[in-house]
Amino acid sequence: MRRMLLWVLSVVFLAGVCGAAWAEGEEPAAEWTVMIYLCGTDLESGPNQCATRNLWQIAQTVPVDSVNVVIETGGTQTWHTEETLGFEIANDKLQRWAWGKDGFSLADEQPEACMSHAETLSGFIRWSAENYPAKKYMLVLWDHGGGSNKGLICDEKYDMTIMPVFSLERALKEGGTHFDLILTDTCLMASLEMGQAVAPYADYLAASEEVMAGYGTSYDKWLQYLYDRPDCTGKQLGKQVCDLTQQFYVESGDSSTVSYFTMSVIDLSRIGAVAEATEAFMRETALLAQDPEAFYNYAKATYYVDTYMSTEMCDLFDLTRRAEQAGIPTGVTHAVQDAVEEAVVYFLRSSNHSYSHGLSIWYKLNADDKTLDHFARTCKNAEQLAFFDAVNLSWDAPEWVYEKAERHPALNRTDYVIELENDLSADGKTALLTFKSGDMAVASVSYELMYEEEESGICYTLGESGDLDVETDEETGKNLFCSNFDGRWPTLAGVPLSMSMVDDMESCAIFNVDVNVGEDDFDYLRVVQNFEKSGTDENGETVEKPDYELQGFWDGFDEHTGLPGRNIRSLSEYKGRNMTLFKQAYSKELKKVSAHIAVTDIPVTEDMAITKEPLPAGQYLYRFVVRDVFGNRVAGNKLLPVNWDGEKVWYPAEEEK
Repeated sequence: MRRMLLWVLSVVFLAGVCGAAWAEGEEPAAEWTVMIYLCGTDLESGPNQCATRNLWQIAQTVPVDSVNVVIETGGTQTWHTEETLGFEIANDKLQRWAWGKDGFSLADEQPEACMSHAETLSGFIRWSAENYPAKKYMLVLWDHGGGSNKGLICDEKYDMTIMPVFSLERALKEGGTHFDLILTDTCLMASLEMGQAVAPYADYLAASEEVMAGYGTSYDKWLQYLYDRPDCTGKQLGKQVCDLTQQFYVESGDSSTVSYFTMSVIDLSRIGAVAEATEAFMRETALLAQDPEAFYNYAKATYYVDTYMSTEMCDLFDLTRRAEQAGIPTGVTHAVQDAVEEAVVYFLRSSNHSYSHGLSIWYKLNADDKTLDHFARTCKNAEQLAFFDAVNLSWDAPEWVYEKAERHPALNRTDYVIELENDLSADGKTALLTFKSGDMAVASVSYELMYEEEESGICYTLGESGDLDVETDEETGKNLFCSNFDGRWPTLAGVPLSMSMVDDMESCAIFNVDVNVGEDDFDYLRVVQNFEKSGTDENGETVEKPDYELQGFWDGFDEHTGLPGRNIRSLSEYKGRNMTLFKQAYSKELKKVSAHIAVTDIPVTEDMAITKEPLPAGQYLYRFVVRDVFGNRVAGNKLLPVNWDGEKVWYPAEEEK
């Protein structure tokens, strides 16, 4: 009977019935008011119905009078609450709901407005504080997130417009409420720049350095904790959000989310000390740009810094730790690390983010001018922008930067221009990579394998592999990269995979495979190639790692916004359905013909796995691919033939080409 009562919908339009402002000097009766800014966007209108799922979790809690929960809904084409929860949310207006002992009640309606605009958020904050006063306040920002530069909260009804971090800062200022805790149930927002933006308006920030899974935080668990412990602090509540969310994904068997999970609680009163120490660090790195060899050593040492789904976000502690290998004074790097450890009062990290420490920073050495112009509107740190000015030749930092920081000489990029040659070795036994110039800028090397369709002359790519042998030329002392192709290739259900490398890290490489799964229209199957053969699970136990792991299905980066999809769905959820594999096609002149040609359909099974299997006998095409220390990809402009007869590999002599 109690559970049934929780599902009752009472519609109340007078805000005064739901709560009124208290008299001047009178202390509010409620301990907490939780404001949930629920911009549903495509996370709700899509097949996963993520916002409805979180509302359903809220409906499983047992409310108390000392905690107010108010929710603003909007920003999506379609809501699914009517069939799941028994009440309808309008998609043509903003609605404000209260959750309490009588269920969800409609407390206020406003004309439709863009939820990624600052005034929409600030209006919700002011209304909530006026009508639901409390001793402590929490703000939950629910939607997509893209890190410090891209921002968070994008409205599907307004062309997926995104709220930049500097607009969020304005919204909090105009909202006029100080929060004990801000929770970003969005991706990639546990950053220095985000912390600086919200620090004047909150005590603590709970956020993730990595992508936050589509099902978000565990609302039923952490909200019930708050109901049971309304005397808790913002710090205590933030810690519970982290722990209970990780526990939810562990118990649900979502191994992909668990293996990449990060979440932290940041003391915003200490974020200024982090920024000050980071400025000193950035000043030292900018000075290295005057010496090509010194800067290369720095860039190479920090190349494998722990990054996230959006690789322009990297862990600040890990960046400075690696920089010590390139001569940055330890007094400078340790100051940053100490400040991070003071500010991050709690954090969780996973097996694939073992170097994360709870606070990221925006860091992109090959950013274009437009990207840097946008970042300069968010970034408050002069030395950080002066550093990017020094390493990006065509971009100039705003004038205010050089009122606070020294202008550094620009990096000479000509020293880092890579010209490579892929050819056969002198004995004709292997493919060989050598460099005409720029070898000092090389960060990683792989090879790309293709095969040619005889009738059409079209080349189909099988993707990249980092399986190479490295030898040292005795005369020059330079590294020579030699093919280690043995006729085998990663295969799924008997089908060789066309895999695109999207991130090469110290312990693994991450690939995307173009796929489609029925109506869900996923873009990719995520594959991890492990270089380290063992690791630790969430309990700290040592586990053996396979050569290749299937993470699950991922819907990629949004073409319009550039924000990463939040959902990496496990294979078990699509067991028995057909998955279409695709491949990319090129002409022999290496011009892309198509990026999406169907290969075959295979059934999805829960235990399907990638194994290296022999390819069909025939002639294949081969070229080397290099990534430089700035993150640029440079591919060979010539395809080398390589033969495979089912037993051995050989490279045709020149007269056979």
